[in-house]
Parts: sequence; structure tokens; C-alpha cells
Amino acid sequence: MATSSIIENIRVNNPKVLEEYVDAMERIGKDVHPRTDDEKTGVIDDKVRIRAFMTKVLAREGTKA
Repeated sequence: MATSSIIENIRVNNPKVLEEYVDAMERIGKDVHPRTDDEKTGVIDDKVRIRAFMTKVLAREGTKA
């Protein structure tokens, strides 16, 4: 998803907040690293990671695993 579509509806009326936002975006841009194979795919087959993820999701929703 393009950044422009994500921030399209953001309106900033405070110049200080705008400066902080731009600074944060620039910092993030400097921390770019090549993605690992694990980061490139959306498929997770590690049962421990899946269970940990679902436990977090269900806890947020107030449901027990």
C-alpha cells in the first residue's frame, strides 16, 4: 500500500507536530534493511509462533485460547 493512500486523510494544524512527524518518517527511512526470507512471506508454519500470535489476539478480544 502506498504511503500516500495511508496518510491521505491526515490533517495537521500544529507545525510542531508536523515537524515531529516528518522527523519520525526520516528516521524510519534511514533504518531500512533488506528483508529476510521470513519477512518476505506471509506464511507462518511455526506452531509456537502461531499459538503466541493467536493468544495475543484472543486476549485482546477477551477470549481464552
